[in-house]
Amino acid sequence: MLEVKELRKSFGSNEVIRGIDLSVKDGEVVAVIGPSGSGKTTMLRCISFLEKADHGRIRLDALEGDMVTVSRKQIHEIRMHMGFVFQAFNLFANKSALDNVMAPMTIARKTDKGIARERAMTLLKKVGMEQRAAYYPGQLSGGQQQRVAIARALASDPSVVLFDEPTSALDPELTGEVLDVMKQLAEDGTTMVVVTHEMQFAREAADKVVFMDNGVIWEEGDAGSFFEQPKTERALQFLRKL
Repeated sequence: MLEVKELRKSFGSNEVIRGIDLSVKDGEVVAVIGPSGSGKTTMLRCISFLEKADHGRIRLDALEGDMVTVSRKQIHEIRMHMGFVFQAFNLFANKSALDNVMAPMTIARKTDKGIARERAMTLLKKVGMEQRAAYYPGQLSGGQQQRVAIARALASDPSVVLFDEPTSALDPELTGEVLDVMKQLAEDGTTMVVVTHEMQFAREAADKVVFMDNGVIWEEGDAGSFFEQPKTERALQFLRKL
């Protein structure tokens, strides 16, 4: 459903992503783990075209293109099939939770406001935020803001949702409420690629774990096998440090 081939990205002379291949099946939850600075976030940003790749091809559903020569129109079409949850929430400060979730529908897809409002309320309920629909981001905790951000990412009914360290900006006591929402999404069959340091989430919710280090995927496989019997010495060293 999502496939990336030979992805490469450099910043100056520093090659951050070194020929990565990634495939995600429909309904699959893929946890991307690895040391800080291993290229995980850059990979996600290239997949969502927030960074321009130096090389690679992408296929999402029936959409396919070269990641270097892809047109703005093609990028827009691919993004219409993606949801993205950032580390820092990125909500509109001057909009309520409800309006933040409505925005992808009314602005990007020109959905009727009545229909958008109904769907937005359904999604806020899904993440346990329906009672805070009229609240502004400044009136919400970090965990509540991130749950609104997840609802917003789901608003356009994406084929895949990309999560970039969704709990890294949260206090420990708020992390659990966001992970619980993500686990429920996983159980509901939402296709997800999650860059995370939350190993328990990766172990419990992921169908597949992808271990990255130094811009390379060293190992990938089902979560149980990876955590119990990693195949590479580098993955074993990483797990021993946890």
